Amino acid sequence: MILEEKIISAVNTYLASFEKKDLDAIINLYAEDCWVEDPVGTEKKIGHDALREFYQLGIDMGAKGTLESEIRVAGNEAAFAFRMEIDTGKGIMSFRPIDVMTFNDDGKITSMRAFFGPSNQGME
Repeated sequence: MILEEKIISAVNTYLASFEKKDLDAIINLYAEDCWVEDPVGTEKKIGHDALREFYQLGIDMGAKGTLESEIRVAGNEAAFAFRMEIDTGKGIMSFRPIDVMTFNDDGKITSMRAFFGPSNQGME
């Protein structure tokens, strides 16, 4: 499989894993020396242990992700817009980030940055 195919597969697995509540599938997409900045401007979460703690929160809240655009791949990077929804019991909280991921030659994510702000989130 060429790198672009690995990247597209990883992004699709990433989003599908939230609905499946499959934390291990998300963590397994990341290289050992990875980091996440979500949202951009917050402290980086570095390594699998930090990512496991971070993503467990989303899994516990029942987060569900859906692509809102095509996955754009350039070299070893991908950018994609998606919608993340969480049922709070008082309505649906939604976030509409654009994630930018960098991948190594094995198709593992080495970094992820989530771009969104107050105008890209809210209750429905």
